[in-house]
Amino acid sequence: MKTILIGTSNFGSPVSDYFKELGKEFIENEYRIIFIFDGLVKKLPANTNQQLYFTWPSKRPTKIKDFVFLIKIIKKYQPILCLSNFSSTNVISIVSFLFKVKYRINYIHTTSKAIENDSQNILRTRLLRYRKIIVLKLNNYFFTNSEGTKRDAISTYFLNKTHTYVFPLLLKDNDSSYIPLINRKFNLLIVGGLTPTKGHKQLFYQLSNCLEKYPNLKLQVIGSGILKQNLINLTKELKIDNNIEFIGNLPNHEVQSYFANAIISISSSLDEAYGLVNIEALRAGTPLVCTKTAGSLDILKEGFNGEYFDHKNEHSLCESISKVIENWEQYSENSLRTFKNYYSMDSKIQQHKNKIIELL
Repeated sequence: MKTILIGTSNFGSPVSDYFKELGKEFIENEYRIIFIFDGLVKKLPANTNQQLYFTWPSKRPTKIKDFVFLIKIIKKYQPILCLSNFSSTNVISIVSFLFKVKYRINYIHTTSKAIENDSQNILRTRLLRYRKIIVLKLNNYFFTNSEGTKRDAISTYFLNKTHTYVFPLLLKDNDSSYIPLINRKFNLLIVGGLTPTKGHKQLFYQLSNCLEKYPNLKLQVIGSGILKQNLINLTKELKIDNNIEFIGNLPNHEVQSYFANAIISISSSLDEAYGLVNIEALRAGTPLVCTKTAGSLDILKEGFNGEYFDHKNEHSLCESISKVIENWEQYSENSLRTFKNYYSMDSKIQQHKNKIIELL
């Protein structure tokens, strides 16, 4: 039985659930799947002959004991493929290379610009980039979540262009009923960490202009981060605090009801590798208004499922919102169509599995 090892976070997030479903597809093809979870998971799923679950000895797998742990697993199960993500990138890339695992794939989720935008120590971030260039070279294939991330990864880390592929993350189909416009709240929604790269500050300035035309419009802000108090102060300074609701962090399964009840989902990022929240919005039939980033260029089709806006044009947010509101039903229908055609787990996961098998 051929074995595939995947390093990811515990199931329950969109990213880890994508790999969970991918694993199921491989199991149907008589592969064995080993999952190694980040974060010292206390309660692991039950092991079977074809599915094995482990968690790293450290919360972040960067210590000697994590390397020893992985060496033992690789020597025992002899995987033909190791796929790494996020904090497991270094340990899996290094150990799988040293122990001659035939296929080594790293999934790159974030652009270099987004990392720098949120960095509090640019020099350290750039030094770590050089280390990452070395580590990534130990892999023989690379997956990215968008064409923009692919271009950034190739130019930043000097990857082999012919060995780098776009594998957009997929989501399960919506398990709740579609909500028509008449039953939705007159709310905009933005979901993401309250960090510089997400562009909340720039969004709030433009929203203050938009409220002159739509005084009853509300913006719900889901997420938390280092800028929260600064952003709260800014809403008061701009006198828009009655139109903005800071909700904080929510479990992923609760966020979907907010997407389903909003009229528009906003992405105001300065840079975004993919924008999984945009896919969640499309799944609910909620049109998008986004800045142009690496990820949104793959997802948003202007005049079809949403509109772009520009931080440098103080009226562009309002103009884009107006376009969507005036023809909301059409934008919403096209949003659902985009999700079904490109990002549905139910219809696309088998295709992803087949693409990987072609590489093996």
